[in-house]
Amino acid sequence: NMSSSIAPRASVQFFRHQSARKRTRRIGTFVSSSFSPFQTKLGAMVYDSGYRQLFRLLGYPGCEKEAEEVVSILASENERAMQLLDVSCGPGVVTKSIISSKMFAKVYALDFYESMCERAKETFERECTGNNNSYEVVRGDVSDLPFANETFEKVSSTAGMHCWPNPVKGMKEIKRVLKPSARSDEDDWGVLFSTVVLPRKGNETRETYKWETNKPFLDREAVLDIVRESGFDEYEVVMEDKAYILVKARYF
Repeated sequence: NMSSSIAPRASVQFFRHQSARKRTRRIGTFVSSSFSPFQTKLGAMVYDSGYRQLFRLLGYPGCEKEAEEVVSILASENERAMQLLDVSCGPGVVTKSIISSKMFAKVYALDFYESMCERAKETFERECTGNNNSYEVVRGDVSDLPFANETFEKVSSTAGMHCWPNPVKGMKEIKRVLKPSARSDEDDWGVLFSTVVLPRKGNETRETYKWETNKPFLDREAVLDIVRESGFDEYEVVMEDKAYILVKARYF
């Protein structure tokens, strides 16, 4: 049951207390129906050192620019006490710049694969010096996020949604752990995410195109359908380039 009436789970503070000596947390049982090379240590290293950079060919602006978009759209100069959850953080190539911006009180970096979490932790310890108390790495499933209802002010996800087995379920979970936005503030957006769509649809239609995990979505409307079905009240395409699409959303 992904509705907002789901029984509250243990809070972020509870998990932090349980694992004070270990910055990478393992929560729940992780079952994957298929093997991914990125679930290995070597795969995480390859993703970090070269594979992710290839997304520039798909229209992605680059990791530092992607982090700048997160900070620009989700952070507030007037309220730096906000907590941000970065879903599908991978090895932390974007998250590290979000942490280093110091625009959020704490950043929670979450990924499904232990290899990615360990790589992210190593990256943050090496490159986010002086920010030891402003981040935490959590292993978790976007379809069953290990946080209580309305835990976070903001949620981000870069190049992640097309990797989720059930994007609607994932977005409903993100909405569950996200606090509502202020209707009166037109700049108060709760979620910012990017994913990939077919750069050229050709003859593909909704009837002929069969999406599955790790494939691009058909087009922008297919992505926005996921946002609508997940229960968000407002959403907007921020940027599009080739296969790249960046969307912001919120609910009240």
